[in-house]
Amino acid sequence: MIEGRALLMNRSVPAWGVRMTLLLAWLLVSLFASIQAEAEPTDRWQQLTDEGTAAREQARYREAEQMFLAAGREAEQFGATDTRVAATFNNLGLVFHEQGQYARAKSYYERALTVWEQALGNEHADVATALHNLAEIYQQEGDLEQAEAYYVRSLTIGEQARGAGHPQLAVGYNGLGLVYRKQGHLLQAEARFHLALALLERRDGSESADTAPILNNLASLYKEKELYAFAEPLYQRALGIRRARYGDTHPAVALSLNNLANLYHAQGLSERADLHYREALASNERAKEPAEALMGSILGNWALLTHERGLVEEAKILYERALVIQQQTLGRSHPMVAVLLDRYAMLLHDLGQPLQAGLVATRALAIRTQQIK
Repeated sequence: MIEGRALLMNRSVPAWGVRMTLLLAWLLVSLFASIQAEAEPTDRWQQLTDEGTAAREQARYREAEQMFLAAGREAEQFGATDTRVAATFNNLGLVFHEQGQYARAKSYYERALTVWEQALGNEHADVATALHNLAEIYQQEGDLEQAEAYYVRSLTIGEQARGAGHPQLAVGYNGLGLVYRKQGHLLQAEARFHLALALLERRDGSESADTAPILNNLASLYKEKELYAFAEPLYQRALGIRRARYGDTHPAVALSLNNLANLYHAQGLSERADLHYREALASNERAKEPAEALMGSILGNWALLTHERGLVEEAKILYERALVIQQQTLGRSHPMVAVLLDRYAMLLHDLGQPLQAGLVATRALAIRTQQIK
């Protein structure tokens, strides 16, 4: 699994001051009363937004959702095109995005984009926020062409609004690097990751929590190039940063453990890989609210390793658990589901069930054919 959200996309929206012009001195008393009345929902919206953001960062997703829904009701008092409405849609999108519920996240991001464009115009920094988050969804859905277009537009707006080289552009360079990596443009991807990392380290230092996703993605690129000696220390740095921030039981920590397990798996270090998959699963399961899509990914990776070690019955159980979770969270036609189905089909073949294996493989092929169309 790869990441892109950091900085701007994860930020809370700043407090909004109440602006009112005093027209006549004799209206001062009544205007003061109206200011107080208006300030109350504003302050309430900000309080709910802050509480929702804190809950999301601690992976308490149900609580975060309820806080943001309540914030949305407060924001609607200011009108359907108020920027607080857009900010709340974006925050709800983040809640579902981090849980792997991409369709729901996408819907909220699109609504945020519409409101921000109506309220602020097409070239505002907040519009870049929504474009970036939508780019991540397209990337995770496998639509790399659309993802690249949204990342580029988001970065163009951000550079105009903040200036080239601004640290808050790092998340966009990181996202674009992910697209290039998936497209096989590894040199372009590596350059974007290094640029993103340099911008953040210049502002926050080398151990900032915001650097962890970029370290992870740069390490994954080196792993893909089989430069394992370069990849491992970057993965370890990301894990250390996340443990320092979140403790041992958090989806972000589980993700880093899963990444290290994948690295050891690629090197044929089966026992170390198995240990890290177990730790990753335990870290996610013990979190206050486990990330379901991540759990499915860890189970699928662990199932592949277990199959390769000849433990076919154990691998079968892991694959079946992974498939149930991924189909529920990602949808039955997601590319990752097709990957799991292919691997499960090979396992069934090894178990002497060729008919069932063929049916599963056929379904995987149907998903891929649908994606091409």
